[in-house]
Amino acid sequence: MVRVSRVLAAAACSASLFAASAEESSNRWAVIAAGSASFMNYRHQADACHAYQLMRKSGIPESQIILMMQDDVANSTENPFPGTLYNKPAGQDAVDVYDGCKVDYRGSVVTADLFKKVITGDDSDLPNGSGKVLKSTSTDKVFLNFVDHGGVGIIAFPNGPVLHAEELAKALETMQTKKMFKELTFYMEACESGSMFPDLTKNGKIFAVTAANADESSWGFYCSPNDIVKGKHMGSCLGDLFSIAWMEDSDAGKFSSETVKQQVTKVTARTNKSHVTTFGDLSLESETIGNFEVAEALKSSLSTDEGTGYDVRDIMLHTAYWRWVQAAEKDKAAAWNDLERIVSNRKADEELFASVTRNACGELRGCTEQMAFDKHDLKDNECHQALAKIVHEQCPKREAHNTG
Repeated sequence: MVRVSRVLAAAACSASLFAASAEESSNRWAVIAAGSASFMNYRHQADACHAYQLMRKSGIPESQIILMMQDDVANSTENPFPGTLYNKPAGQDAVDVYDGCKVDYRGSVVTADLFKKVITGDDSDLPNGSGKVLKSTSTDKVFLNFVDHGGVGIIAFPNGPVLHAEELAKALETMQTKKMFKELTFYMEACESGSMFPDLTKNGKIFAVTAANADESSWGFYCSPNDIVKGKHMGSCLGDLFSIAWMEDSDAGKFSSETVKQQVTKVTARTNKSHVTTFGDLSLESETIGNFEVAEALKSSLSTDEGTGYDVRDIMLHTAYWRWVQAAEKDKAAAWNDLERIVSNRKADEELFASVTRNACGELRGCTEQMAFDKHDLKDNECHQALAKIVHEQCPKREAHNTG
């Protein structure tokens, strides 16, 4: 269970990042990564561009914001409004978060290895892109934001293998050794994201805030049938619950009037489908928010239309169902085939892992049920990392990041 003091401390650190005067702006850096691909994962790239807009509005120089994502959604043929991304339902005044969202690394180069290089300031052998990596120093405040799918001890990227908690820990340790920050805040939106920070210390000047604890899903939001922008169904969830909770509150400039407790209480209350969890250094617990000074607030504000959240692992199925419901008569058959394919693939995945448990358990009574449904704390990271690598390399890939 999350201790209130930890949540407040994490928010204080996050707020201090945003509440920057013009003179302090040059001492702030941000890295934002969306780790998925395909239009079905629309929400991740919309979240990432929304975060980018907030970093710019808070005064962080464009040269000190690094954004990496597949960038295959805005201009997808499935997008009802090509060249745009919307992070919430709206009418004609909908805010396009893709407008001015400058992507530093896109396409096949977006990998876990690139993310590690960027955050540790390693500019050797970089792939095509802007060439930007963190060049922060011991006097700077750094904000890291990751949005995508995850599992126990892992987070995914659109290309290449997953990033394991052990690898992330080593990267953060490298940042500490190289004195790359005065304070670092890490917001992570992913299933089981609470399993990604087992090694953070209480005096390392790093706060990690996760959308879920170590054994639960994160949740998508603004999904069908509540995905309407300018009168059209978008055909995909527009945001993730934890991400929109903190970003929509930030849009409204609430840091100028709210205390840490008020802001965190609101955001945590809205993230009501999973447990927001915090890790790391609590020394900034007494830090006040101060003023949230931006050049101008984004037009959107904290939504009063709560809609419905959906378990990330069911979003593919949920979205396919609604696409079939909403399809024109001439498109019904194709939509139904897509739905059937997703159902079939889910069954195939379930059978694959059921066969693994059967082979591992043999005739041992009750073993298969325990292996399939029991949850345990991750203790042997080295063994788990090796297992995750084997699963990535050997298991069939049904869909592009179809976590169903």
